[in-house]
Amino acid sequence: YDTINMIEGASSSNYHSLQVQAKRRFAAGLQFGLSWTWSKAMDFNDTDTEAVSPLVPVRVWNYGRAGFDRTHVLRMNYIWDLPKVRSLRNPLARQVVNGWQVSGITSFISGAPTGVGFTTTTAVDITGTPSQGARIVVLENPVLPKSQRRFGRNFRTDVFRMPAQGSIGNAAKNFLRGPGVNNWDIALFKDLPVYEQFKLQFRWEMYNAFNHTQFSSMDTTARFVPATGEQVNARLGEFTAARPPRIMQFALRLSF
Repeated sequence: YDTINMIEGASSSNYHSLQVQAKRRFAAGLQFGLSWTWSKAMDFNDTDTEAVSPLVPVRVWNYGRAGFDRTHVLRMNYIWDLPKVRSLRNPLARQVVNGWQVSGITSFISGAPTGVGFTTTTAVDITGTPSQGARIVVLENPVLPKSQRRFGRNFRTDVFRMPAQGSIGNAAKNFLRGPGVNNWDIALFKDLPVYEQFKLQFRWEMYNAFNHTQFSSMDTTARFVPATGEQVNARLGEFTAARPPRIMQFALRLSF
């Protein structure tokens, strides 16, 4: 017999948030906006095609923070026409120094929820069924205070154990949070009049302008030796990837 799938519209999800927005319309050469969302998204699964196990207590095993949950999302945008220096007498100096505009988007976003999985150095059947895998055993809260986190240790790795044969473990859906976003995109523009309606614009655009290292993932897979239960993945809890470094581009735009 082949697999027989049953699809049912069930389970539930919820989302609650506080959303704040502030704007300043363009006046005196300055415009800016700020938006902040403080929220929590909970669900059984994130898409319509993910499975919900019927072999364990459904809510305990499947319900938790959604994969797209972000506790805080703070964004700022701005446009600022830099003040002109009127004391310059040299026409060329006035042309070079004056007429600049700075704009940008700044983002601070909480990391995505994540859990800790596991593998074994040799094959072992823990649950006794091919359709229901086991989860790792969590003995204590693995979350570390921010002051104790470093590149190779983002959460406690000593609180995890391999589940015993015949059990399914006790880990929740998501109990950690991955690295967040701290990003500044900044652009510097200058308009240069050419002739009548012709105008040349110099554009200097910087993404991740301050070249701030923004890690995007970490090792969340423990590796156990079945015979002893020893955890042998030395990189567990270590950052494994980063978002792009600073990228800059220059352009000249002719408008007419």
